[in-house]
Amino acid sequence: MAERADAESGDIAGQRTTGETGRTPRRRNVSRRAQLSARRYYRRHVRDRRGRYHAGLLAHLLARGELQVLPRRVARRYHLPSFVELYDIRFFRIAKRFFVQAALAAVAMLVVLMLVGSVADAVLAAGLASSVFIVFLTPSARRANLRHLIGGHLHGLIIGVLGATLLFNSHLLPVPADLSQWSVSIVAAVCLGLVILLMAVTDTDHPPAAATTLGFALRDLDWTLVGLFALAVLLLACLKVVMRRWLRDLVE
Repeated sequence: MAERADAESGDIAGQRTTGETGRTPRRRNVSRRAQLSARRYYRRHVRDRRGRYHAGLLAHLLARGELQVLPRRVARRYHLPSFVELYDIRFFRIAKRFFVQAALAAVAMLVVLMLVGSVADAVLAAGLASSVFIVFLTPSARRANLRHLIGGHLHGLIIGVLGATLLFNSHLLPVPADLSQWSVSIVAAVCLGLVILLMAVTDTDHPPAAATTLGFALRDLDWTLVGLFALAVLLLACLKVVMRRWLRDLVE
């Protein structure tokens, strides 16, 4: 009985020893696999981080829309950007949206110019084109809402008409002929400063309204043109309201 008990105890001890020795290599194998996977992950992570800077110029340009203009060392030393963004990579995802809104902007400008043909003056047409640009590029922007669109051009129209009246339709400035150009330039500059102040006070800032001010202040007063320009601005506002369901911001 004693020998049998010793044998059983020896078998149990042997099984424990075998089990313990059998588990140890497995733990080593598991740890080695973990180390290998960690190394692979680290190499992949480093490769991904370096890939932004060490990829080919064409690959980087297509992937991120950026072109490297300075070496990294030079850019870091002088605190300059090493990459310059040439285009928005979102274009490839929402190209249809870009083309649709560009076409809508062209249609809106065509409608305005056809119905209000007298606004073909260079400065006034440039102001309307700038408003179309803002409305159809960033329709949800603050300066593209109706308050800023209508209010900004209205203030520019009022100040421009006052400037034209002061220069060409009154005798308040009996300036000699050799200084007439100076007087026109001074009045135009004062009108621009006034419209900026007025738009800032009334919270109706709209940058294209500056062209409206200069367009009317630097020419003889024509009330028909004033009415047609106001109609053009209202027409552009109506087009924005009608097309609002198709308009999205194209730039961030």
